[in-house]
Amino acid sequence: MKYTAIFLVCLIAACSSRNPVEEAKAIVVAHESNVASGNIDGILDNTADDIVVLASGMPLVKGKQAVRDFYSGLFKMGKSQFIHEYQGSDVVGDIVILFGTAKGSLTKPDSSTVQFANNFIQAFRYQADGKIKFWRVAFAPTSQ
Repeated sequence: MKYTAIFLVCLIAACSSRNPVEEAKAIVVAHESNVASGNIDGILDNTADDIVVLASGMPLVKGKQAVRDFYSGLFKMGKSQFIHEYQGSDVVGDIVILFGTAKGSLTKPDSSTVQFANNFIQAFRYQADGKIKFWRVAFAPTSQ
């Protein structure tokens, strides 16, 4: 009984200390690093099996294999680096939503560089194993 009570106190403390928004932002930081290093497997590790990505002017990307294909194509275009600037967040049940602007650059194989800025909205969902992963993502160029 004594150990059960200690376990419950620890469980409650662990659950109450969880910060879903910060957990989602940590996934984004890992994503930025994985994209910069061309690590497709790292990207997929943080992606839900039923991922859906909507990128302006591109076909809908559904599922991990489609995400792998998307990033394989992106990496052939050159090396991309970017950071996310958050304008807000929401938590609804097991879903975390982040939105804002991602700014960065693409260095092409010929060494020319293109700057970009995209508005984004990202939805993360806690999985059965307790990990939070990208679940729904949409982005489009800013009007600036």
